[in-house]
Amino acid sequence: MKCIKCGRNVGSDGFCTCCGFENKHIEKAYNTANYYYNQGLEKAQMRDLSGAVIQLKKALKYNKCHKDARNLLGLVYYEMGEGGKAYIEWRNSARLNTVEENLANLYIREMEEHPAIFEEINETAKKYNLALSYAKQGSDDLAMIQIKKVLSITPNFVMGHLLFAVLHMRAGDNQAAKNDLNNALAVDNYNTTARRFLMEMGEGAGPAPDKIPAEALKPDNENLKNVRPVDHYEDPNKETWKQFVYMLIGLAIGVIAMFVLVIPSVKAGVSVDYNSLKKEYKETVEAKDGEISQLQDDKESLEAQNKKLTKALKVYEGSDGEDSMYDSILLAYQAYSKGDYVECAKQLSNVDEESLPSATSKTLYKTMKDTAYPKASSQLYQSGKALYDRYKYEDAKKDLRDAYTYSDHDYETLYLLAMCYKRLGDTKTATPYFYDIINNSGNEDLIRKSANYGLEVLVNEAKEQAAASVNGGKTTEAADEKETTTEKDDEKSTTKATTETKKTTGTTQKKQTTTQED
Repeated sequence: MKCIKCGRNVGSDGFCTCCGFENKHIEKAYNTANYYYNQGLEKAQMRDLSGAVIQLKKALKYNKCHKDARNLLGLVYYEMGEGGKAYIEWRNSARLNTVEENLANLYIREMEEHPAIFEEINETAKKYNLALSYAKQGSDDLAMIQIKKVLSITPNFVMGHLLFAVLHMRAGDNQAAKNDLNNALAVDNYNTTARRFLMEMGEGAGPAPDKIPAEALKPDNENLKNVRPVDHYEDPNKETWKQFVYMLIGLAIGVIAMFVLVIPSVKAGVSVDYNSLKKEYKETVEAKDGEISQLQDDKESLEAQNKKLTKALKVYEGSDGEDSMYDSILLAYQAYSKGDYVECAKQLSNVDEESLPSATSKTLYKTMKDTAYPKASSQLYQSGKALYDRYKYEDAKKDLRDAYTYSDHDYETLYLLAMCYKRLGDTKTATPYFYDIINNSGNEDLIRKSANYGLEVLVNEAKEQAAASVNGGKTTEAADEKETTTEKDDEKSTTKATTETKKTTGTTQKKQTTTQED
């Protein structure tokens, strides 16, 4: 035996040979633990599982590190359908006995390699606790539903069978309760609770009642002195048609009474309730409509107020980390004073004239804008054109776009900007610019260049469609008709553009002639 204090050997006198600690009481406790372990093992072998649990718990009370007792207790729990308790006992056994080989490690590993076991344990515990709660509340039907699910997951759960038996006994179904108790005893043969329930149901052995002697049945016996003969007796099997007629008459009277008395009163009550509910519903709907209308008005008022305040806040403080309008005006004025009209126009583009609160700020804004915008547009046009001539279309595009923004529909700038997009291959953006020039510029040279570009785009699209049709093997008469229609539409578009150009040019010349005459 090892000393419990220092781990050295203990002498025959019960004292440690190293530290002198008296271990005889510990040895006695260990012997007692072994005794109860043997008792628990014997009961487990006889399938007295509940008795084995009691004995093994006593063994662990005297020696909590008793490896075999704790492992056996876990096996007994697992056999009774309580896998959670079994896992806890095996974990404690592995923690308290780490030196020598421990079968608890094997049991733990087998459980952890199959996560479905833990899911079944959790579901069993949850549903059993829920069923127990329903049973305490008196909801036996719900409790039975839950306990059926528990037993379908864990058929050897002894506590579940006992609870099921109690529920059946409360419902008056003693035969089903007897089956449940027998199922519990099939797992735990000597379960005292199940055996007590069976005795309460009268299944236990008891003395048989004495037979009544034949003399007790004689007519002159005291037991029969108050029995009187029947004056008239009629066989119930005769004239059964009368009973059938009486039954039909009673049924007819019941139906008539129902139609005369019950149904009219029910209809009247239903009608009154319906009208009352209809009136109440109408009043509720009208009240809710009024509330919705009021809330909608309040919402619109608050949105307008919020928009106004946001606009004012942007003037003074800015938004989203940007400078306020006053800051932009100050920066624009500084650039204006230095003659940097491009920077001045850039800062003025951040200002909303209508949001400026004072007449002075609006006057200053208008003065700088009238001067800076044309000059900035001219400077940016020159720089953009220079970059365009050097084939730097990406840089030229930025300057030309700003130049067009600051100009008042300068179509020379717009044409050059469209050409930048064209050179960069962005025909989707360039095409609307060319159409704008054709429809609105009035410049014959720009219209002609833009119209030629539009025709070029249409021809290229037709070529691409024809090539796709040839490559796909789908060159049909319908495709030829579509190409012919496209060419006609192109000719019509070109003719229309040329006509509009001539009309515009004629109108312009007419205006010039009139001006000269004046």
